[in-house]
Amino acid sequence: MEFWNYCPNCGKRLNPNEGFCSSCGRKTAFKNSDDNYMFTPPIYNIGFFDLKIDFSPYIEKNVDYKYDVCKCGYINDIDNEFCYHCEVKRIEKGLSRFIKKYERPKFDINDFINMDITCECGALNSYDSEYCQECGRKLHEDKIDESFINFNFEYENPIFCSCGKENDQSSLFCENCGLPLDRYEKINGMKILCVCSVLNNITSDFCLNCGNDLTEEVTEIICVCGTRNPIGKEFCSSCNKPLNHQRRLKTKIVCSCGKIVDFNTEFCPNCGKNIKKAVNREKRISKTVDSIKNIWNGV
Repeated sequence: MEFWNYCPNCGKRLNPNEGFCSSCGRKTAFKNSDDNYMFTPPIYNIGFFDLKIDFSPYIEKNVDYKYDVCKCGYINDIDNEFCYHCEVKRIEKGLSRFIKKYERPKFDINDFINMDITCECGALNSYDSEYCQECGRKLHEDKIDESFINFNFEYENPIFCSCGKENDQSSLFCENCGLPLDRYEKINGMKILCVCSVLNNITSDFCLNCGNDLTEEVTEIICVCGTRNPIGKEFCSSCNKPLNHQRRLKTKIVCSCGKIVDFNTEFCPNCGKNIKKAVNREKRISKTVDSIKNIWNGV
């Protein structure tokens, strides 16, 4: 069964149980039954669109309908003293009223900003209203300005994961992706943990994943979106949010016991191993093996 949610005669919004329009008295299509209703599009409410369109062919009138558009988005007869929907007085006097009879409406979206707000149910409310007068929905969500979210720290001494998540300094694993933040359970020998979170052999010069130089400590800025940025950038290369240079990722060393330590740490705080000596020994062994292979291969 058809249901008119707007009166085709005057444009007044109709409730599902109205047999007659409360504005002009026209009989509606409502019947007291359990049949399903089919909603019709709002002919007279064009909403907040910056469109220069002649709506005359879409208006059901037997005569040439000269119309004007109220700031609330409703189409009114040009001679209406008050708007059908918001009841604002519309009649103007003098030369401007004369000109308006021969001028089609011009739509400017800037005229509607912060003046009215349309609820999900379709009802028009004052922008200052907190709840919809028709259905009671909350009209204004409590939105957080994400422009500076990179500067808002949840923890006093945070540690940042390569996925961009901020974690407490005592966290063992990332709350978002689950990567180890303190230590690995089982590893084969010492490793270099690149800022991209990939483990490399302690003798590697470059990261197998991102190509970063592993012979020295690399520092990058991690955005909340997960994008790694060079230390000198001020805005994220992906989402353009301003970067907080305290959100740093650095190259780490993973001891053979699994403990994650800073790149220049001398002794492992977990097992007491001399990190620097162990790294230098591994590199010397690696160079010796490479030299023997080169001699063997006749290089």
